[in-house]
Amino acid sequence: MSFIKKITPVVSTMLPVDEKITISKCRYSPSDRQPTGRICLATGIHGDELMGQLVVYNVAQKLSQYPNSLCGIVDIYPMLNPLGLDLTERMVPSRTQLDMNRAFPGSPNGTPLENICWHLLQDMKDSTLVLDIHASTHYKSELFEIRINAPYAQHLLPIARQFNPDLIWIYPDSSAYGSSLSASLCDIGTDACIIEADERRRNPQEIASRITDSIFSYMSYAGLWTESQPRIDVENIPVIHDKTEICRVTCEHAGIFLPENLLGQTIEKDILLGRVINALTGETLEYVTSPCHGLVFSQRSYSSIYPGTLLARIHCTPFHTISTDS
Repeated sequence: MSFIKKITPVVSTMLPVDEKITISKCRYSPSDRQPTGRICLATGIHGDELMGQLVVYNVAQKLSQYPNSLCGIVDIYPMLNPLGLDLTERMVPSRTQLDMNRAFPGSPNGTPLENICWHLLQDMKDSTLVLDIHASTHYKSELFEIRINAPYAQHLLPIARQFNPDLIWIYPDSSAYGSSLSASLCDIGTDACIIEADERRRNPQEIASRITDSIFSYMSYAGLWTESQPRIDVENIPVIHDKTEICRVTCEHAGIFLPENLLGQTIEKDILLGRVINALTGETLEYVTSPCHGLVFSQRSYSSIYPGTLLARIHCTPFHTISTDS
């Protein structure tokens, strides 16, 4: 083995119930050479999103499989919100149900959550790249997306392409996103991107394996990894530049949503996305169709809904007829 593996606490904070919460990281660093850079893999900021745990497990397995290929430092933060993960709750469990990803950059003299966020930011800063790994929320399926903050898009877009996602989404410059981990890191000069992927619709091993491969592809590109990676086409990845390119499809009736399986497909206008049904009367209350041509990159799964529920997001593209020859 030619790397050093070390687990260390990043921050420990006392809780009101006389208990202590500790967030730790696992560092992999080359033992026989000067590190060429550092990548941080952060996950578990939302306690109901478990995709990241499988991804960082896979990364650790591959590092152990090819110990001589590591040139840089890999820091893994698998549980940024350990209480939320323990209870499978999205927010930090408390009477106020705080969203950890809206509490950055934090403060060394603030609340326990602000203190945790501040220490995490200080520990991750000056990295070559920080990846904040998320998964889709309940009843929603997502393609493998890289999300980057709008003020830093020109610089981050070539980096995001190296992960070969299904879609790159440039997030708007707003106060809500500005208090996220990735935006706060970018604000202090550290490159950071968000990975969003679906763990519920498909076999989790399948998408986790793809994300793992994408991480090592980036590491090879950045000079952190010497093991050869398959060449990828990074030029033809769809990019959402602003909200005018996103078509949000909602419903008018309450009921049960029965979706068509269209995630990842480029569809024409007026294609059926799903039906809203009433189990009591046996009626179809609404046929939900696509208002535009484009790529379905987010779709609600079979679930109960109410008027105005988001059912799908489509990356709109100029209309053209899709070939049916193949």
